[in-house]
Amino acid sequence: MNESQKPITCIGSGAGFAGDRVDPAVALVKSGLIDSLGLECLAERTLVPAIKLRKENSKKGFDPRLRTRLTPLLPEAFQKNCRIISNLGAANPACAGEEIARLANELGYKKRRIAGMIGDDVMGLTQHIKWNKPIDGQANLLGAHAYLGCKMMSKALEEGADVVVTGRVADSAIFAAPALAHLDNEGDALAGALTVGHLLECGGQLTGGNYEPIAGNTKPPPLSAQEYAALGYPLAKIFKDGHAQISLVPGLPGIVDKLTCTLQLLYEVHNPAHYITPDLILDFSNVRFEQTASNQIMLYGACSKGAPPTLKVAGFVEHPGFTVDIEIGYAGTGALMRAQFASDVLRRRVSNWLGIEAQIDLVGVNSVLGQCSRDLTAEPVEVRVHISAVCDDSFAAQSVEDEVYALTLSGPAGGCSVRSEKRARIEVLDGYIEQKWIQAELIWSES
Repeated sequence: MNESQKPITCIGSGAGFAGDRVDPAVALVKSGLIDSLGLECLAERTLVPAIKLRKENSKKGFDPRLRTRLTPLLPEAFQKNCRIISNLGAANPACAGEEIARLANELGYKKRRIAGMIGDDVMGLTQHIKWNKPIDGQANLLGAHAYLGCKMMSKALEEGADVVVTGRVADSAIFAAPALAHLDNEGDALAGALTVGHLLECGGQLTGGNYEPIAGNTKPPPLSAQEYAALGYPLAKIFKDGHAQISLVPGLPGIVDKLTCTLQLLYEVHNPAHYITPDLILDFSNVRFEQTASNQIMLYGACSKGAPPTLKVAGFVEHPGFTVDIEIGYAGTGALMRAQFASDVLRRRVSNWLGIEAQIDLVGVNSVLGQCSRDLTAEPVEVRVHISAVCDDSFAAQSVEDEVYALTLSGPAGGCSVRSEKRARIEVLDGYIEQKWIQAELIWSES
């Protein structure tokens, strides 16, 4: 096999979200098949609490699961010389790097180089951000983070980082970073690596998780419960020109075929011919998948449309008031009828209140599909009434909760099992900033 036919790197996907399982990542590293492991652990909803934690304590603000996730991983990775790249740094990647170095030292691994990548926090650059809409004068901008690309992560790896920890970066960039320095000097090669990253970024979703064939509701699920419980996560061998082989660790359950790959390729993509990442605008129009073996797919045909002129910014805006979600359950004979009566009572009680906007539905009947829900073929024996309300202040929020509790004494019979949640009103606001304003930097720590 000549050099052009050999993969330049092999990377595994060890996590697709903050609370993902840890054991699939350990299995990938233990296999010895990968030289890098990507852990995608950051979303808008997980960045907000991180920003608040950092405000309370300047040494916090990274993923609170950092030690839980890395304690079983670091020893395996260090022994196998497998680098780890992750956005576990959340709102504080520099301190996350220090924490990882401490953990490595505690585990008995000395002189390990940890790179914390900073620069995505653009709160100091708000004058250069063009928001999609004006920020309400009564609202508070909690934070603003730009989506960064793979170049600085690649630099850290080339400078000998054992672990690279970032804040807000594009998910695909995490997985493209190990390949960047070794790709052909053509945009389409990087486009291929970024497409691999897009495929791997959701972990088990590529290998059969969250998957049901067309008309699957008439058939058993494609995997058994036992297989879902032990689902293997994907790995990819990337070649110099950007084409790649996607597969599973042999022996682990899962599905890697044309359909699972196509579904993931289109996941969260509004325009497949113009998918914007911080590094490149990707064109998936000519992407093709070739099945070369069981649970093994070859990826070809990703194209570049050049670098985007701006980077996307996620702004986190806190509005006055609260959002409350409250449920009450009804069970037994006539449960549906009693739940419908309870819903009607709530509407009559709260629909004209000032300072709230409420939606009321029945879980299991119409709470997801609303008016598009199908008619029931049989009456359920358990139903939950759900009210979601946006409230101007804590008094209004408490009043809505009280009305649900009042149903246990002054509503239809059998109301029970009340569940209530009150949370701040956070809006994620999109904005854009020119790349020239961003100064990404590496902060090094050593165990």
